[in-house]
Amino acid sequence: MTVKIVGDIVTVRGFGFAGIDGVVVENADQAKKTISDFLEKPDVGLILVAQSIADQLGGEFDDYKLRKQFPLVMNIPDSTGAGMEAEDIQQLVQQALGLKV
Repeated sequence: MTVKIVGDIVTVRGFGFAGIDGVVVENADQAKKTISDFLEKPDVGLILVAQSIADQLGGEFDDYKLRKQFPLVMNIPDSTGAGMEAEDIQQLVQQALGLKV
């Protein structure tokens, strides 16, 4: 199973360094389409969504998270968070995946 990420360019690129494919989105509509596409792929086991995008989706994001089937959907801090920089994203990847990039 694969992991995918949906978010801003810094977050997606940061996870890309760890070998995780993702899609850069700029608004809730793009995010909905991208997440829906990932939900339909049988090889996807986890979809990570940047917090700023999850916030834009509101209650709809909660519906994604509460699904009782694969792929799992979860939110992660992103580069738009208070004090969050590219180095912080790198540390997040290391912690979340146990990878050193």
